[in-house]
Amino acid sequence: MLTMKSRSMLAMTTAGVALALVGCSSGVSKAPGSNGPTVSEIFSSMKSGFVHANSVRMSGTLSSGGKVVTVNVGEFRSGDMSGTITAGPLAEQVVSAGGKAYVYVSKKFFNSMHTSQGVPASACALMCGKYLALPASTFTSFGLSAIGKSVESKFPVPSQVPNLVVTTYQGQPAYEMSGSGVHLFVAKNEPHYLLGCIIAKVGTLSFSDWNAVPPISAPPASKIFHD
Repeated sequence: MLTMKSRSMLAMTTAGVALALVGCSSGVSKAPGSNGPTVSEIFSSMKSGFVHANSVRMSGTLSSGGKVVTVNVGEFRSGDMSGTITAGPLAEQVVSAGGKAYVYVSKKFFNSMHTSQGVPASACALMCGKYLALPASTFTSFGLSAIGKSVESKFPVPSQVPNLVVTTYQGQPAYEMSGSGVHLFVAKNEPHYLLGCIIAKVGTLSFSDWNAVPPISAPPASKIFHD
């Protein structure tokens, strides 16, 4: 079974991502001078990217409730997802494919289950090195469709922003919009995909590989443990 500690970490990560998306939409008030597209056009294109893209990779580090969570996951509109969620001492390899979810049972992950849940040490022979089957809804909040809906609702099209400059983000031409401890980096060229988001005291998220995440498959049947 997935430990309560691990479930809470996953929930905390989901909450942190949602908090970041909410934070990215705040603090817009002054109109800048710009010869490029209007701020409304940039935001509209950015939101459209989340709504219509087929896949994206989300990575970054967030702080929630005094704990640090690191995510690096590729996700599809279909709900398929694969990557790593690191919370505390646990770096969990997670997979969601074909409507089912899985987490890899490393020895460190098993030791956590053994300590917090009382899973017999002998069970490692059956579970360690395999993927534990989870409820299909476990990673729903990480799906591209869910994030797209969050962006659609949390990013109102602003008529003004405090600061808008042309810069680069991870080597890519970008617009940087900032204010009130929030920095948004949006692709300068159309479509204006969201490239990164920095929120003071919360963390940083990056979005890359738009429509270029490799296909995701479920672990082979021989590598799946059903509790």
